[in-house]
Amino acid sequence: MKPYYADDLVTLYHGDCEQVLSQMLSEYADPQAHIVVTSPPYNMGLSPGGNGRGMYRPGGNNKGGRFRDGYGQFNDAMPQDEYDEWQRRILSLLWQVIPDDGAIFYNHRQRVEHGRVRLPLGMDFGIPLRQIITWDRGTAIGPNRRHFAVVAEWILLFAKPDFCLRDHSASGMGDVWRLGMAREDYGHPAPFPESLPLRAIDAVHQPRSVLDPFAGVGTTLVAAQRLGVPAIGIEQNESFCEQTVRRLAQMPLLAN
Repeated sequence: MKPYYADDLVTLYHGDCEQVLSQMLSEYADPQAHIVVTSPPYNMGLSPGGNGRGMYRPGGNNKGGRFRDGYGQFNDAMPQDEYDEWQRRILSLLWQVIPDDGAIFYNHRQRVEHGRVRLPLGMDFGIPLRQIITWDRGTAIGPNRRHFAVVAEWILLFAKPDFCLRDHSASGMGDVWRLGMAREDYGHPAPFPESLPLRAIDAVHQPRSVLDPFAGVGTTLVAAQRLGVPAIGIEQNESFCEQTVRRLAQMPLLAN
């Protein structure tokens, strides 16, 4: 596979992550990443309809229109059952590309639709869930009189049997991370703050490499670069790839 960009630490592929991950598994015998830190599209362009499958309605149920155009060529408005099955396939591939001491930090969010909660993938992931970490963003979304506004998202930790944290102090950070929101969006409708992947990577015992299959504008890759950890990113939107390369060029490596 030819990367879109590569330097001494970071490799970025422009393409569909399901295809790239499948190609990785077919070409390489060894695991390609120690840990995964990622946040997929949330299917926020979907406005539920009467049949429960939903439809895409510009500006509807999408954070005030921020997801009106989705993520470039991806409209973020799949029928929910198709979206859930797609994400299970991605998680299965990621489970195969990490070693026996690897883990996946998978950022997703719960939301309320028509008076009922919708949990990520219906909490049916197809791989073992070790823990739910709460990301407290400090900012509420969608205040209304039917339910409490959502302030938190989840970081779902899927871990292989030999995975462990750096030390007891890393564990002592607890399962509620008060990280706030991203200060800059770099043209992305829903970036997470750099502090999220920084904390995840730094908490792992001797992180050897990081993978983000939904790299977006490169926040995970920038965090890995800061920590001196090799990283692989995959992104379908070329404009996001371009933004990632610009960010990487501007971020000096922190001394270890």
